[in-house]
Amino acid sequence: MCEQMGWEPNPDEMPMTFNDLSYEAAIAVTLFQALPDKIEGMNGIWLGKDFAGLGDIMELYGIEGNRDAFELLQFIIAESSKHYEAQRKARK
Repeated sequence: MCEQMGWEPNPDEMPMTFNDLSYEAAIAVTLFQALPDKIEGMNGIWLGKDFAGLGDIMELYGIEGNRDAFELLQFIIAESSKHYEAQRKARK
């Protein structure tokens, strides 16, 4: 798009890509995407992620006990929870 508009790309304004993430962050994002959501029945409120299959998912991806990735996963879940809560309040 920059080329078409005749602009010089600014690396500081470019969005991050998956390849820009650290190994642990990439694992956390992968796990976040693979784990199923927990949704409260009638109201459709997002409750977080279902960790029941976490061990199997980690085994499939060849991830061995990465505590940093798990802590980042918890952070992603907390931020997602804030986002979904803000969306829910905006709809009221």
